[in-house]
Amino acid sequence: MIKIDNLCKSFGKDEVLKDICLTIDKGQVLGIIGPSGSGKSTLLRCINNLEFPTSGTIRINGKLAYRDESGKGFSETEISATRSKVGMVFQHFNLFPHMSVLQNVVAGPKHVLGLNEKEFREEAIALLESVGLAEKRDQFPEQLSGGQQQRVAIARALAMKPDVMLFDEVTSALDPELVGEVLGVLRKLSEAGMTMLIVTHEMGFVRQVADRVIFMDAGRIVEENSPAEFFDNPQNERTKSFLASVLSHTD
Repeated sequence: MIKIDNLCKSFGKDEVLKDICLTIDKGQVLGIIGPSGSGKSTLLRCINNLEFPTSGTIRINGKLAYRDESGKGFSETEISATRSKVGMVFQHFNLFPHMSVLQNVVAGPKHVLGLNEKEFREEAIALLESVGLAEKRDQFPEQLSGGQQQRVAIARALAMKPDVMLFDEVTSALDPELVGEVLGVLRKLSEAGMTMLIVTHEMGFVRQVADRVIFMDAGRIVEENSPAEFFDNPQNERTKSFLASVLSHTD
C-alpha cells in the first residue's frame, strides 16, 4: 500500500527526517512512537502531501505520490487526488464550526469529489452511526465533547473513502476519560481491515492493535518489530530507555 525509500525532509538547516525506509502492506496497522521532535508527525504530513520531501520517494499503491520541494513532480490537481485517498486526522479536531456535524461529514465528498449532497446524506449518517454519533448529526461542534468532535473528524475523513488513514496523536488533546471512545473507533477500523498509521503515546493500545511498531528518534527509525517483541524484548538502548520512561508513568 505504501512504500517509502530514503525519505529526507529538512526545514532550512534542520534535518527532520533522515533516510526513512518503510513498507506498509494493505490492511496493516503501523504504530509509530517516539519522543517529541523525532519526526513522527512530519512523516505523516509527507505521506499526505502536507509537506513535500527534500529527497527520497513515497509510493502509494505503486504510484509516486508527492512533489518534492524543488517544485518538480505533480500538479496541485494530482496532489489533491493523492490526498483524497489518504485520510488524516489531527490532534486538534479542525471541524468547521459554522456547519452541523452532518454538514462537516458531507463537505468533502460534496466539494472535492463532486457528490450530490442529498444522495450522500444517508451514507454520511451511516458513517456517523459507525462512530456512535448519528443522533448528534444536527448539532454543531461547540455542542460536542472533545471525544465526540474527534469521532466526527474521523467520520469526515472516512467520508472521502480513503485507502489509508493517518492518525496524528488523535487522543492527546482529550481528557483521559474521553480517550477510550476514540481508541474504540480506531479498533473497529483495524478490525475492518483499514490500513492505518497511528502516531500515539497510548502504548497499551499500540500493543493490542498494531501489526508492527516503529520507534523514531532524531528523525530516524531506530527500531521496528512486532508489538510483542518491541515491548517485551527491545533491542536498541534508546528504545529501552524511552519505554522505561514512558511505561513508568503509566503504571
